[in-house]
Amino acid sequence: YSNRLNGQWRSNTALGLFGSPDSNKNSSPAKKDNGGLFGGMGNLMESMKKAQEIAKQAQVVNKELADTLIVGTDPTGSVTATFNGLAIPIGIKISDAAIALGSEALSAAATQAIIDGHTKSQNLMINKMQALYASSGIPNPPSA
Repeated sequence: YSNRLNGQWRSNTALGLFGSPDSNKNSSPAKKDNGGLFGGMGNLMESMKKAQEIAKQAQVVNKELADTLIVGTDPTGSVTATFNGLAIPIGIKISDAAIALGSEALSAAATQAIIDGHTKSQNLMINKMQALYASSGIPNPPSA
């Protein structure tokens, strides 16, 4: 709703962009408020610096993970799947013994090795990132 004041329409709602409209009615001295228009700028700059530091640390962790090799195997050890720490597949090795078992058994062994390597790689990545979060004072993201 709005009302008419001096021939112009005016809103009944006070926006209070630069403080509460009731603050002028109070005769007590003004209290310092860090949340005003520019009052929180120091905290923002601190937060930005911390975010940049965390980003640099995350780059180091990602480089370490990219350079780390993780090997997964099937239960018999006849097939190995290699991943880096970022869960990117690098290669797979199949022994002659696994080939001799036939296509169904070979397929199952390869799948088991891939799952094992990928799981180990993801666990390493999660542990490294959780350590980064803990050292930075950031709460861990919720697990799925």
